[in-house]
Formats: sequence, structure tokens, C-alpha cells
Amino acid sequence: MTPLFPAERGAAAVAYLTFVAGAVLLLLPAFRNNRFVRFHAWQSILLWGVFFVLTIVALFLSNVAAAGIFFLFGILASLAMLFLWIVLSLKAWQGERFELPLFGEFAARLP
Repeated sequence: MTPLFPAERGAAAVAYLTFVAGAVLLLLPAFRNNRFVRFHAWQSILLWGVFFVLTIVALFLSNVAAAGIFFLFGILASLAMLFLWIVLSLKAWQGERFELPLFGEFAARLP
């Protein structure tokens, strides 16, 4: 395994900040062909996309059904996302390719 440069590790960690950061890293020529950065960028995009969809669904359902239950679900989902964000950013900064169960397998197959 070849050692990773600090710029690669930093870019992979930055990919987890937001949906936009991951997408921008996929478009930058310096990181477009880097498998490590590309994997973390795709995993970030997939993770933030699912979180965004779940948030929209929970907001819609909270207007229709019991708002208290979906409010608690929102708090738990936000705490889980914060935990995942910290863990995945640290793992990327350490140079590890940490795969989430469904997201990692799919991100590894994307170009």
C-alpha cells in the first residue's frame, strides 16, 4: 500500500463536511483520479443524500402525524449524523478507508 500524502488525507476528511464539499472534490482535477479521495467523496455524498431525504420525509410526516415522535426522531438522526461525521472525518484523516455497510460498497463501485 502506498503512503497517502497529507493533502489526500485532508481532502478525504473535508469531503464529509457537507454534500457540496464531496461533489466539489469529485470535480477537482487534482483529486478526480485519486481512488482514496473519490471513495470518501462518494460515500459522503450518499450519506448526506440519505440524511437529507430522511429529513424531508420526517418534516412532511411531522405535519401529518404526531409531531413529537418525529421531533425526537430528528434529534436522534442529527446526533447519529454528527457521530458519523466525526468518525468518518477522523478515519479519513488517518488514511483509513472506513466503509459504512451499504454506502461503502456502493461508493467503491462508483467511478
